[in-house]
Amino acid sequence: MTLVGALCAATAPFLPGGVPRPEPDAVLIGLAAGVVVAALVSLGRARVVGALLGAGIAVAALVLLWLDVGTGLTGVDLPVLAVGATAVAAGASWSRDWRVRPVGVAAALVVAAAAVVAPTGVEALVVEAETREARDFAPEPVAERPGDRQWAWRPTSDVVGVVAAGHGVAVGLSEGAVVALHGPDGREEWRYARPGAWVGAVAASMDRRAVVVAFGSSEDTRAQLVVVLDADTGVVRWEVVLRSVLVEVGELVPGTRTLAVRDRDVVTAYDLDDGRVRWTWTAPEGCESRYTLPARGRTTVPVVQECADGLALIALDEVTGRERWRHEGPPGPSDGEVADVILLGSPDGSLLSAGMAGGGLFDAETGEVLTQPGAPWTARVDLGPMPLLEQEEGGRSTAIAALDPRTGATTPLSVEACRGRVAGATTATTYLRACGDTGRELTVVAQPLDGSPPTEAAVLLDGSGSRSDVRLVAAPGAVVVAREAYGGTPAPVVGLVAPA
Repeated sequence: MTLVGALCAATAPFLPGGVPRPEPDAVLIGLAAGVVVAALVSLGRARVVGALLGAGIAVAALVLLWLDVGTGLTGVDLPVLAVGATAVAAGASWSRDWRVRPVGVAAALVVAAAAVVAPTGVEALVVEAETREARDFAPEPVAERPGDRQWAWRPTSDVVGVVAAGHGVAVGLSEGAVVALHGPDGREEWRYARPGAWVGAVAASMDRRAVVVAFGSSEDTRAQLVVVLDADTGVVRWEVVLRSVLVEVGELVPGTRTLAVRDRDVVTAYDLDDGRVRWTWTAPEGCESRYTLPARGRTTVPVVQECADGLALIALDEVTGRERWRHEGPPGPSDGEVADVILLGSPDGSLLSAGMAGGGLFDAETGEVLTQPGAPWTARVDLGPMPLLEQEEGGRSTAIAALDPRTGATTPLSVEACRGRVAGATTATTYLRACGDTGRELTVVAQPLDGSPPTEAAVLLDGSGSRSDVRLVAAPGAVVVAREAYGGTPAPVVGLVAPA
């Protein structure tokens, strides 16, 4: 029993420490070494010393583990260390000699089993999950425009993100939870929470079948736990610890089958079903991988590569990592300055906008150059499946037009219909805007992309928190509006149900 406990303790520093200890931890290594010393001391005649030392370390490990549980994030290392230290203390106290006895063998097996199941047991203490049965029918169509009926759902803490997923939306809350709401009526469908943690980001796969959530700790901000959930049921598929900076710069942009994350110069693609690494990519020798804002196609991962002979926008297949297509650009400035490359993707993964020489709007799947909008127009592909062209002066919009990316044809849209725009989104047929936010209510303006007159719907967002970003999301069954505020009473999440 004592030897098995010492072995568990010696193994603990090599096990994942999760968000609390993303790197080797000196305290944990010291405690593990102390357990081994306690076991060695107890092999001699100083059994009492070994038992006391083991018991003291077990108490310390349990205190640290309790602190981990309070953050909602744990590792594998501390539970195993706690089991090992407890086993050494118990073995040193109870054993009178080192002869092998059946009871000793049984105790050793119990310790080994406890070390295996302890991390799972601790994980169960920090996770609160309410799942639902899988459905055998497809989600409702994405709402093209709002109807007359509304629903409202009152969150229990500040909203930090809203994405279309599953049969409605997934809402991230500051209290360390993500909740799925049914688009047609706003009812809760599933909930996944880690009380004590905070939500750093919420994203959904291109097919809306997976929800990706990042959880951070207020005690250690070096890393965050990324959890991938099934959007229909809320069941956990897999999880991985990533550096916090990757979440903060927006690297959590899932494709359809993989989550590709760039960490420094390496792009790693994780399978969205099981988390295994599908492939990694780095620029070839003699070239550099230029950093750009994260953008993804439905089934492609765009990267920008700079070599001596010029820049290249390369689309990698999201499953194999092989090159699907590339667009060549001229070399950067000869004076040594770095040419800026601005890469944006549409939320549905159909379009890419490349701000580089010879760039424009690309079909993200094939690499076909669709159109090259010129000044004074700015292409907006980040709003939805249909891009817009916009002119601004002094930070205010002066002209807006719907753009058919296949033909380049434009249709003027009304600027005057929306005063004080705070959020926008497009669907296949409609331009949606949230306008005139007073802190208590706003107006959702919906204008068909064919230029027909817009319609309006008043939305009550009567929270008492500070005014912040408004989110406008076209989701299955409803157009959803939410306010990302801080403090006070959170504003409701409101769904404008699609007309029948």
